[in-house]
Formats: sequence, structure tokens, C-alpha cells
Amino acid sequence: MSLIESHFKLHRPPFPQSAEGPSLLHHTTLKEAQERLRFAIERDGIALVTAESGCGKSTLLGCLCRELDPTAYLVVYSSLTTLSPFGLLSSLVAKLGLRSRRFKGETAQELIAHLRGLAKGVALILDEAHRMPDESLEDLRLLTADSFEKKSPFALILAGQPLLRERLTEPQHVALAQRITVRVRLRSLTDSETTLFLDKHMRAAGAQRSLFEPDAVTLLFQHSRGIPRLVQNLALNALLAAASANKKNVDADCVQQALLEAEAP
Repeated sequence: MSLIESHFKLHRPPFPQSAEGPSLLHHTTLKEAQERLRFAIERDGIALVTAESGCGKSTLLGCLCRELDPTAYLVVYSSLTTLSPFGLLSSLVAKLGLRSRRFKGETAQELIAHLRGLAKGVALILDEAHRMPDESLEDLRLLTADSFEKKSPFALILAGQPLLRERLTEPQHVALAQRITVRVRLRSLTDSETTLFLDKHMRAAGAQRSLFEPDAVTLLFQHSRGIPRLVQNLALNALLAAASANKKNVDADCVQQALLEAEAP
């Protein structure tokens, strides 16, 4: 049992890296984003998800995957987005238990034929898509439009940092941008949502009351700008400072101590 768990009498570590269940705050932005992505998947469309690092993109994608009925949808997830077009195709067919062919075109046809032969829908999620080579982005567009007589063989979700949104305005990606049916932009938490975020995580860990004093929450929000990952990192260090000082609550001084440690070289 860690110092934080022992001091505050918690039954599990607070702020897990992958939040789900009771520790997950289903704030308005997250719920709306899930609904919009479900809409795109049901239409076998293309969706764009952009967010600053730490704003909950992975949380959103995880919620979406858990929400989809596995008997109705196959989810194929990849974050290996720096690969060349052939490398990306090969990694996708490998995830499906297929073998890549000698040439890229043959591998693409193998992939499309397999997906069209499935009795369920397919959601292809490509994370860190802002790092994709231009050629790979173009090949993805061609895969979703392999036949003018049929709908796309899969729904495509491109997720990445704001740079992805900027890249899709470039002339070479106009055709892909025009095919995007849903655009989701995740924002950081508001000050009131930050309070709920902290309380949700602490109660999921076993806290019976709010452990963060209002002034501490204000400091956390100001210095994290409401970015969930930064909020929880600072909150963890503030909890450590409070436990080390034998305090029952996390006050502003504890947050200041956490900030000093975060800024130390």
C-alpha cells in the first residue's frame, strides 16, 4: 500500500492511467463526442478527433470501444501511424490474422475483401494520426472509396493532436477532408468540471469526503489549464505532499509544493 493510500485510508491508488468505471467523469463534451463518433460508425463514415495532448483523446476512444457491441462491430485499433503506406497496410492485415501480399495493391485488395466478407461492421481507429505520412493518409481515403457502387468497407476514425486538423486543410488532402462526416474537438475541463474530476477519482479510490480544499482546486486548475492529465499529475504530487506533512486535506500549500517539484530541473 502506498503512502497516499495508507494516509488517506483509500482502498486503491487514485488517478489510474486508464480511467474507467467509477473513476471516469462523463462530462458533457465526452458524452457528446461519443454520440457523434457512434453516428459516424453507424454510417461507415470518416470521423476526425483532435485534442491537445492530455485532454482525454485516449479516454474517449476507450469509452467508445467499450460501448460498441462486439457481436455487431469489429474494432481495429492502431497507433503505428508513422509507417509507410505498405507498412500500415501490412500492420492492419496482421491485426486481422491475414498475411500481406508481395505488392501493396494486392494487400489492399486482400484487406478489403476480408472486411467486406465479415458479418459485422468494422471500425478502424488510427490514433496519433497527425504523424501519418501524406501518402498513407491518401491511401486510407482510397481504401474507403474502393468502389463507386458500394459503401465503404469500414468506418474510419482519425485521432490526433490539432496539427492533424491543420494538415487536412492542405491542398493534397482536400479529397479526404471532404469525406469527413463528423469532426470532434475535445477541450480541456472547466473549473467546475475540474472539481468534479478530482472528486470522482478520489471517491472511486475510496475517499469518503472531498480531500481537496477549494483554494487547492483553484491552483490546480490554473496551473493545469484544465488538461486532465496535468490535473491528475499535479493532484497526485499534492496528495503526496499532504501525506508527508501529515495533513488531512490537500491545501494550497500542498499544491504549491507539487508545482515546485514539477518545475525542478
